[in-house]
Amino acid sequence: MKKIVFATIPMQEIKEGIVYKSEENKAIEYEKPVLFTVDSLLAKTLEKGDEVKIVRIVTEGKFSDDNLKLQKNELDKINSEIKADISYVEVREAFRETNQVLHSRFRQLVNSLETGCEIYTDMTFGPKTLTPVLFYVLGFAEKFFDADIKNIVYGKVDFDKNKHPIPDTAEIFDVTSLYYLNSMASVMKAPDGASALAMLNTLFEL
Repeated sequence: MKKIVFATIPMQEIKEGIVYKSEENKAIEYEKPVLFTVDSLLAKTLEKGDEVKIVRIVTEGKFSDDNLKLQKNELDKINSEIKADISYVEVREAFRETNQVLHSRFRQLVNSLETGCEIYTDMTFGPKTLTPVLFYVLGFAEKFFDADIKNIVYGKVDFDKNKHPIPDTAEIFDVTSLYYLNSMASVMKAPDGASALAMLNTLFEL
C-alpha cells in the first residue's frame, strides 16, 4: 500500500535537532535527535520496501529552501537503514492567506492523493490556516480515495534566547483522535443540540 506523508516545512531557521518524547503514544517516539518532527514520526513508521510519497508543504520564506534540503538529508539518512522507496513533491505558496492561496493549496494537496493510500500528517509548521486545510484534505481523501488516515502529529519545543532548543522540552503529540472526532460529529444525527451533547458525552465515557 502506498504511503503519502504531508510534511510541513518551517519558514524559520532550524539550528539543531532534539529528541521528541511522547506521553500518549510511545510507538512514535524516536530515540535520536531530529530537526523535523515528521522525521521522528517516519523513523518509527516506515518499513523496508514501503512506497512513500512525501508531500512537503512549503510557505515561502528566507530559510525555506535550506530547510527543504535539511529535511531531505535527514530523512535520507534515517532511511538508509530502513530502505523504503521515497519520492518527494512540493506544494509551495507565498505567506499570504488569501482565499486564492488557500484554495490553491487545497487543490494541490488533493491532487497528490492516490486511491487506497495510507496517510501520515505532520502539522507542526506553517500558517494557522493550514491545519483546517489539512483536515479538509484528509476528509476528502478518506471519502473519495478510500484512504486510511494514520498518525496526525504536532511537535512542540521550547527555545532559549539564542533560539536553541532546550533539552527535555520537545514533545510529539498524536492528534489523530481529533480528526476522527470531527468525522464522527459530522455524521451524528440528533433531534437537537441537547440530544447531540448527550450522545457525545456517552461516547467519551466509553
